[in-house]
Amino acid sequence: MFEQLNKNDLPWALLLEADPDKDKVMAYVTNGDGFIWKEQDEVIGVLVYEIRDTEFEIMNVSVADAHQGKGIGGKLLDHAIERLSKESGQQTKILIRTGSITNPALHLYQKKGFEEVSREKDYFINNYPEPIYEEGILLRDQVTLAKKL
Repeated sequence: MFEQLNKNDLPWALLLEADPDKDKVMAYVTNGDGFIWKEQDEVIGVLVYEIRDTEFEIMNVSVADAHQGKGIGGKLLDHAIERLSKESGQQTKILIRTGSITNPALHLYQKKGFEEVSREKDYFINNYPEPIYEEGILLRDQVTLAKKL
């Protein structure tokens, strides 16, 4: 079930699973908004977004390992898209960024109507203090996807 994100009781394990830089996460949680998915009083999913002048950006989407593959990430995205579509004023699109080798996330985002608009070479090398590996592969490039409202 969806609940508003409580900034005083953040699901840090989930947030840091999607983005291991705690300072970056704290900055966009402070500036943004979001919600969690709970089952039996356990937070098993989270989504955080920021509202900008002409766009929304989904900053963090994470589902607990034990609950992946059950459609929770899709439900989080559907809820965000519906909610942001209702809130849109000047905002004409939703952005989401992920690693170029993050195949499950890329597949889900494309399934939900997001299309790749750019890639930033060596983003994760240049912007994170420690190397990030996904399934033993060094994460280098960032993909930006967008969905029109």
